[in-house]
Amino acid sequence: MNPVDLVTPNLITHCSQFKTIVILGYTKTGKVTIAKKLAQELNYPLFESDHYINIKDREQSLYNLIDHILPYYQSNQPIIIEGILCFRLLRKGLQLSNFSPDLIIKTKCNDETIKHFYRMDGEESKINRALSFNKGLNTIWDEYKEMLRDNLHSKIPKFLELETTLPEYSYFS
Repeated sequence: MNPVDLVTPNLITHCSQFKTIVILGYTKTGKVTIAKKLAQELNYPLFESDHYINIKDREQSLYNLIDHILPYYQSNQPIIIEGILCFRLLRKGLQLSNFSPDLIIKTKCNDETIKHFYRMDGEESKINRALSFNKGLNTIWDEYKEMLRDNLHSKIPKFLELETTLPEYSYFS
């Protein structure tokens, strides 16, 4: 299964009613593929959060991304933001009350599929670190959802989950 196949005419039509779309998920789950295809179909600018990552200063990475997307967001221009940094972006945006997307698309993929793609990319040595990193992303996601529940004055984004687990590994789910 190719994640680009998930960008169906129905998904495109659904997403066209939203201005600010965040696409997030664990590493190697098809986020970039989905985001690029959706941005192309909708003719929305795409911000890939990986381009803003500063290994030496993770906090600065987040602020670099925020600095680039806020002008679009504040002027209500359409935008798609993709990547693992989006977990922190959502949490920080809620904390600062300056960013809340209209739609969140989250890729859902099991560990066996993720391991498969690390092996395919010749990055088997990174698997354990990536799976641990993904657990950290899940913690941030849970914190964000809890903050949303506690902050009744915030705009609640629509939510969509796309299953990107490979069929041959689905029995591990």
